[in-house]
Amino acid sequence: MSNRSTRRSRSFAGLLAIASAVALGGCAAAAPDAIDPSPTTVVSPAGGVALASLGFTHEPAERVWLPADVDVTAFVDQPNALVVTGDGSDAAQVEDFLAETLPDTGWTVTAEGEGGLIFESGEWNGAFAAGEDTWGLTVRNDEG
Repeated sequence: MSNRSTRRSRSFAGLLAIASAVALGGCAAAAPDAIDPSPTTVVSPAGGVALASLGFTHEPAERVWLPADVDVTAFVDQPNALVVTGDGSDAAQVEDFLAETLPDTGWTVTAEGEGGLIFESGEWNGAFAAGEDTWGLTVRNDEG
């Protein structure tokens, strides 16, 4: 295994641990009492599809977008957490799409590295982590 591959695996493992902690830590949390309303103007990124269009019913599904042509392999849709996973072959495309479109849809990217992003908007926090076999996106609310 090359040094780059080893570093990528280690960085993916670290980012996956963060994303898992973000996702799983809120599973037992109570639903927030009040959710900030979405912006009055929702930007529709070209070539993208909102999680709301994929059947997600909880906030902020209308403000989180994925490339329209990626396959979602699993998801969780809860009042305090949205989780999406997909095949690793789409990871770079999803990461690039998120890095480009999150700021336009009301999110602030607070950290970015190879195979991962961390972002926030109000009381919502999100993480994206990717590896060779899978990618995962988590958005959660710790308030409430």
